Amino acid sequence: MIKLICFVKRNPALEPEEFHRHWRERHAAIITETPDLAGRVVRYEQNHRPLDDYGQPGRTDFDGVAIQWFDSMDDFVGMVSSDGYRDRLGPDEAFMLDRDGLLWILTEPEETMIPGPDRPGTGCKVHTMLRRKPGMAVEDFHRYWREVHGPLFRDTPAMARHVLRYEQNRRAVDDYERPGAPEYDGVAIQWFTSPDDFWAMATDEAYPDTIGADNGRFLDMDGLRWILTDNEEVVIG
Repeated sequence: MIKLICFVKRNPALEPEEFHRHWRERHAAIITETPDLAGRVVRYEQNHRPLDDYGQPGRTDFDGVAIQWFDSMDDFVGMVSSDGYRDRLGPDEAFMLDRDGLLWILTEPEETMIPGPDRPGTGCKVHTMLRRKPGMAVEDFHRYWREVHGPLFRDTPAMARHVLRYEQNRRAVDDYERPGAPEYDGVAIQWFTSPDDFWAMATDEAYPDTIGADNGRFLDMDGLRWILTDNEEVVIG
């Protein structure tokens, strides 16, 4: 099993409301109604940025996160090289997306640090694309993220009390060899009851001495990309 995690950026000619409506209605329907596409996807989620998040200071310029699960790399390659992709999905992506602004990696199946409900049905999510600090080996990064940082989050009550669920998605080894691929190493996904709970965690007095201090030990902080979204909308699966 592999996952495609894509930070999505809209065509600048589209307003946010128009983009989200098109993505939710027309784009999703193209995938579900095209056997070349739907037949290769195990699960497909759309994660939409809330409209009231636009215009807030210090926020992302992404519009959402698309996540697709495939049984194998062959299924992913088969989808993007299919006639259905070329003739139907590709032209629609050209209409709705800033393709040069997309940020995506292929990952292994998620590893759960804080189980909580399995993909809670309400609330919000924060997706963070992670880049290891310069000079750190890929293997050392993933070991530290899994064995030190994840447990620190889970085992620090002041942090864990805010989080409904926390997953780590590690970049697939083969994806590091992809020509032109971005220099990112994984995606952390956390669920919260509300955006207020996320901001309460980020501003908790315990954060600087725990998670904040640990971030600098393995992350390129200037390279992080993150987005707050509504809870996932399941298109397939």
